[in-house]
This record gives sequence, structure tokens and C-alpha cells, in this order.
Amino acid sequence: MNELDTLTRLATLGTARSPEPGETAGVEGQVLRALEGVPAEKRVLLAAGVRAVARAAGRKLPVLDTRGDVAPPDTLEVCPPRVSAVLMELLVSNDGDVLREAFERMARARRRLPPELLPRVLGLKDRAVRAAAEPVLGERGQWLARQNPEWGPATALAPDPAEAERVWSEGGPEERRAALTQARSLDPARGRAWLQTTWAQEKAEHRARFLACLDAGLSPEDEALLELGRKDRAAAVREVARYLLARLPESAFARRMAERARAVLVWEKPATLRVQLPGKWDAEAERDGLDKPPAGIGQSEHWLIRLLESVPLRAWEGWFEATPEQLVAAAARTDHGVALTEGWGLALRLGTSSPWGSALLAFWSRCESKVLDAERAQMLAVSVLEQLPPDERATRTLRILARAESLPSLDRALPLVPAPWPAKLGYAWLQAIRELYDPSTRATALLGALRQASMALPPECLANATDPYELPHPLYRWSQEMHRFQQTVSLRRILYEELKP
Repeated sequence: MNELDTLTRLATLGTARSPEPGETAGVEGQVLRALEGVPAEKRVLLAAGVRAVARAAGRKLPVLDTRGDVAPPDTLEVCPPRVSAVLMELLVSNDGDVLREAFERMARARRRLPPELLPRVLGLKDRAVRAAAEPVLGERGQWLARQNPEWGPATALAPDPAEAERVWSEGGPEERRAALTQARSLDPARGRAWLQTTWAQEKAEHRARFLACLDAGLSPEDEALLELGRKDRAAAVREVARYLLARLPESAFARRMAERARAVLVWEKPATLRVQLPGKWDAEAERDGLDKPPAGIGQSEHWLIRLLESVPLRAWEGWFEATPEQLVAAAARTDHGVALTEGWGLALRLGTSSPWGSALLAFWSRCESKVLDAERAQMLAVSVLEQLPPDERATRTLRILARAESLPSLDRALPLVPAPWPAKLGYAWLQAIRELYDPSTRATALLGALRQASMALPPECLANATDPYELPHPLYRWSQEMHRFQQTVSLRRILYEELKP
């Protein structure tokens, strides 16, 4: 029996039944003899490992397949050494956010990756980061990517129709949802036909998520399918269907809700609003959402919110010939001010309006807690702020930072401002950070935004952000986050200094 068989016999029978390997030659024999006194199980495992390494080291190298094609010369200039060092640091730390920004800056500056970094970048698993890297691979990087199937393009190309349909038919719920979303963006009718075909077989939770995909490419042709959702037995499906039908102003649902809302709210010039709700609604109205309220919500409040969230805000301005400020002020003088304004706030999803947003936020800021509790006010304010254009979100957040506005709170407003922040907001945030001296709600809001700010601060603010700064002792628990913040902005500063378009 040869040495391989000896170790195999020991592994198969177990050392309890065959405790001694006997005379064994080769490197494994040397290991077994050198480890006398060590438990037999450990001796056998170590001997097998040493033998495997020895055989791998002694194996003759395969003959490499020589290829006729070679990488074409690069046409882009390689990135500066400082940028290369930053990229290596980011690849080691796997900081996808800064990597993506670095690749985008390189593309604008028409620079490419250094050759030594190409394998690392091509091996990245994050598809968004890989897609950002493709413009800076250079000819050599693109050639190299073709040599390894795992390094193929990360950018999403138009899928093969047959493959997309196979995923829709056979994939898991998330795969199917992704396929349906993509189909709706490329060919809305095709995506609609898919869902119509399988609608009756889908589970309720899937029907709701799949129906929400119709938001992409929404058109009057979707109304029939949405009507199935409006009559669905699952409440979540009905909610999605009503929202999408309200986004189709000519749909039968939207017209019914507009007619009911117009009858419920009566405008008396110059600026009086009266609410006249019926005692009950018919069966069709109940199917439209004018049904029993959820626990904790009054019947009138529920009906008003349902009606107003389904009517575009511009309709009220036209019907009543009044401005948003006048309408909100009139609502505040009724017994239904909170419900009316909440319904109008939800209607911002049907079409954003800065005057409406400002009027609603101002009203909720003035409400006493016994009329509108603090948490509900925060939720309403967030729902409005996230519908406003990014520049207006930044402007309002700057006012909140300066304590000139109170809704929403700073910790809820900052995350709603997309990057890059305006310079005014960036400088104000940095100044506020340096003025902190003890733990407080404001300190938590400002320091809790360190990671967001490290990516959102505009180039003008980076030098200020990298100035040495030590948090006061009462805030020392944030020191690690502050250190990471300054590391990130330092790397971003190098990118902006070295990579100019």
C-alpha cells in the first residue's frame, strides 16, 4: 500500500481503529516522525497538509497559451501619483462612495487608471462602482477585461427579451420585480402584459410590489390593470392602485375623487372654507378608499385625507381662485385644519409645489401640541420636504440650522438634502460643528451627519473641513467618527486638487 493509501486509510477508518500509520516515506513520513507524541489525529492532518503543499510546489507549470492579440496603446494620460495613492487606499478600505466619485472625477479630467490597479478595479463586486470605473480603464483595461469572463462590463445593457421573460417567469420575487421594472422602463406595454397574465396567481404581497412597478412609464393604458388593484382584496394592493390612479388625472377614479372633494369643500369669498361631509358614502366610494378609518383616526379626518390626497393641488387654486397661503390659512380656521393640510401635503406626490410646501410647513410649525402632536408634525414635515426640489430642501435646512425654522428637526432635514450641498449649507454646518461644546439634541443631529457630510460637502468647503479640529471632551465619543470624516474629506480634497477638467 503506497503513502497516499496509508493516509487515506487512516482518514477513512479513523485513528481509533488504525492508530498507527506505520512506516511512511516522503515528506509526510518526516512530519509523522517529527511529531511523535502529538495526538494521532493532528499528526495525520498535518502530514496530509504538508504533502499537499509539497506536491503543489513540485508540480510542473502548465504551458501558457500564447495569444496573438495584445493590448492597444492607451490614449488617455494616466492619473497623477497622488491620485493613484488615494485610489489604492480606497480599494483597500473598500470605500465605494469615494471610489465612485474618484472615477467620475477622473473621467471628467480624461485620465485613466494606472496599470497596476486594473486587476483590483476589474475585480470589484459593486456594480455601481465598476460601472463608474469603465470610462477610466483605458484601452489596456478594456482589453484586460475581455480576457476574464468575470471582468465583463458592469453597465446595464438592454437585456435579451427572451432572457428577461424567463426571469419574469422563473425568477424569485426580487428578480421578477427587477425584471418588471426594467421592462416598464424599456417597453411599458410589455411589462403591463406580463403582470396581467400572472395577476390572478400572484400572492398579495407580490401583487402590491409588482403593481408599484407601473409607476415607471405610467399611462392611461394602465388604468384597466390598476382597476383590478383598486378592487383587490388586499389593502396594500388597493393603496398602490389608488395612488397610481390618482396620478392619472383622466382616470375614472381621479375624476370621482375630484368631484367628491369639490362637493365637500366649499369656498366662500373672500377667504372662508367650509367642510360639508355626507353621513355615509355609497359602495363605490368605499371601494375608492372612503371606508372605515384605521384605529386612532376619526371618520371625518380619514375621509378628508383620502379625498384631498387624490386631487392635484393646482385644482384647488383654479376652483377657488386662491393662493396656497390663503387656502391653508382658511383651513386653519376650521375644525379640520390638520386633516385638510395633511391631505394637501400627501397630494404633493401628484405634483410638487413650493408655495404649497412653504404654506403647509408654516402652518404645522404654528400648531400647538394639543392640536398636532410633535411626532406627527415631524412626519408631516418630512413628507413635504422630501417632495420639494433639492435646492429648496437645502435652503430650508439652512434655515433650520440657523434656528429660523423648526420643522422638520435638523436630524431629519439633513438626510433629505442630496449631495453636493450648496456651499452656504456646507460652511454653516462646519461652523456649527466647531461651536459644539456639550452633548445635546443639536450636537447629535450635527455629528450624526458626519458620514453624509464627508461626501456632501462641495469642493469649496474641503479645505475648511480638513483644518485640524479636536472635539471637546464631553463629545469625545464622536472622535472616531470625526477622524473618519476628516480622512474622507482629505482624500476628496486631493482628488479635486489633482483632477481638474
